[in-house]
Formats: sequence, structure tokens, C-alpha cells
Amino acid sequence: MNCRTAHLLDLSDEILLIILKKLDSVDVLYSLFNVNNRLDQMARSINNTKFLNFSMNNVQLNRFCCEILPQIHHNIVELTLEIFSMERILLACEYPNLTVIVLTNFLPGILLQYLTEFSLTSYLLTYAYDCRILSLLRRMPNLETLTFGLDIVRSSVIDGLHLNEELFIHMKYLNKFIFHICTVLRTYQTNNFLTANDIKNTFLNWKYSSVNCCIDHFSDGYSYYHIYSTPFQMTHFTCLSNSFHGQDFLYVTNLWLFDGRPFEHDFFEWLSQACPSLKHLLIDNLTPQANKRQVTIIDDKQIFSKISYLHLFKLNLAEAHIDYVEQFLCYTNTYLPTLHTLAIQYDKLVTISNNFTNDVKQINCNQIK
Repeated sequence: MNCRTAHLLDLSDEILLIILKKLDSVDVLYSLFNVNNRLDQMARSINNTKFLNFSMNNVQLNRFCCEILPQIHHNIVELTLEIFSMERILLACEYPNLTVIVLTNFLPGILLQYLTEFSLTSYLLTYAYDCRILSLLRRMPNLETLTFGLDIVRSSVIDGLHLNEELFIHMKYLNKFIFHICTVLRTYQTNNFLTANDIKNTFLNWKYSSVNCCIDHFSDGYSYYHIYSTPFQMTHFTCLSNSFHGQDFLYVTNLWLFDGRPFEHDFFEWLSQACPSLKHLLIDNLTPQANKRQVTIIDDKQIFSKISYLHLFKLNLAEAHIDYVEQFLCYTNTYLPTLHTLAIQYDKLVTISNNFTNDVKQINCNQIK
């Protein structure tokens, strides 16, 4: 029998690619990079340089950081790194298309000390601020930018003094803080309430952005203390009330309105201007309106103002008085060209549609399926 030996370079490109795809990308790059033009081009192919899993000795790591990564860095979208080599690999060059970093063999505490930017937002009430969230943030001493949005149930108000003494003392590099913190307190047994000025005074030596404060005391015995950086940059806002009337929330897309006082027609006029990007709106208010519409007299004719929410996609009126159903679904009151999803109690929809005899265009429902 004649034995034939096939050299690697004797194989066609198609067969070589099939073989290389079955091998680890890092091994392919290390073995074939700069061997010759043909193998080098195959090693540099997009498929071989997109996803790299680094687990190697120092000699291999040195070659990758000095020779290989600087020439393929623009292709890399995912890196799998060990904590001990992470710094060398990340500092070897820039990775303009990197979107995913997977870390192996690491302790969470080690990772936290490398973070320079962190965002923590939640739109549900949390009771874990003091026992978990504070301790997590304190383990990030190198943070430079922090975005923080939480609704916190607590026995005392979070203010500027608390943030400086309990949090920022551990973050000496922090230079940008974007936040909206709502502290929810049980206050039904006290009449000694903090004022907005009391809380603003705790920010007198504040080195970050300007701060505003709004406070609501509700009949159920709970008080909501909102503090937030201005201009407001968050995309979600929970429990916005009449107390915020007159301010701007240009980036808010998801909004929950909540109050025991009525939302009057002029409130919704302001809201359409204050939240021009609004997409999702929930109204939680069972108090009827006292002033439903604004009327202007021109040439002895009544001209009713009409409000526009040009981007509103989803509207939840399940916990809203029927006045707010009329406010939003009657086309003479409000213009909703993109409304696609509606949550509402059946009986209120029957009433506002005159038992489904009105034209859908008259009740802002022509886009709803």
C-alpha cells in the first residue's frame, strides 16, 4: 500500500476553513498568525477574531498583547477573560466593537474595584437599600459615573447628608451622579414633616449637578420624598403627582401618574409639553376632575383646547376615574395618533363609547386591535 502524506498547505481553502472552525480561535491565531500570507489571512478572518477566549500562560499572553491583538482589535466583539489577565488584555489596545466581556475564575469583589461606570435602576419598591445596595456600591471605589434610580421604603429620608456620609465618602473619583431617589416613609403617626427646603439645604455643598426636591403626603399615611438631579435625565418616572407641575422631564418615556388630588385639564396640557417623548402612561387616580377642559371664547364661539401626545403608544387607565378616560379617549380632548395598547375597565369603555355605538375615531381607538 502506498502511503501519502498531505501537507497542510496542500489542502484547499474550503477544507482548511472547515478544520479551523473546529479549533479554538485563540489557538488558531497563536499558531497561524504571520506564518505565511495564506494561513495568516485565514487566521485573521472575522469568524476567528470576533469571539476570543483567553486562558493561557504568560509567554502566549505576551505575544497576544504585543503582536496579535493590536492587529485584530477592531474585529473583536466578545472577550472571555480570566481576572488575572484581564487588565493586560484590556489595556493592550482599544476595542471599538467590543460589546461583551465574560469573566471566569473571579471573585465579585475583585470585579467591582475595576468598575468606573455603573447604573442601577429599578421601578419597583425596594426594602433592600440599607442591607444590600449600600454595601454593593461601597465596594466600587473607582467609580467615576453613577446612574441611580430607586424607590426605597425606609424609616428616614435619603438626602444630601446621607449620600455624602454613607456613600460618596467611599467614591473619591466620582465626578458624575445622575439620580432620582424616592424615599417612601410611613408618616401617619407624626405631624413633624420635613420640607423641601429642609432637604435642599443638605445639598448646599453638593459638587455634582443641581438637585430638586418634591414631597407628597398622602391620606394613606405614607409620604414620598423625591430628590433628583436636574435637568432630569431618567427615562422612567414612578408616582409623579401634581407637585411636579411646571417642571420638565424631556427624556421620560415611561410614566406612572399617582395622586389623591385631581389631575385637571391644564395638568395634562403641561404634561404633553414636559414629557414630549412619552410612550407609556399609567394613570392611578380615582378622584374626579373639577376643571375638565379649557375653553377660550373667540368671536362669541367656544374654542376647546386639544392636547397632543404624539408618541404615546400604551395607555393604562385601569385605576383611573372615568374623567381621565374621557380626557384621553375623547378625540376633542386629546390627540393620540400612535396609541396602540389600552388597559381599561370594561364598564368605563362601555360608557365612554356609548355602548360601542360611537365611531372608534371619536374615542382615539382607531389604532387599537
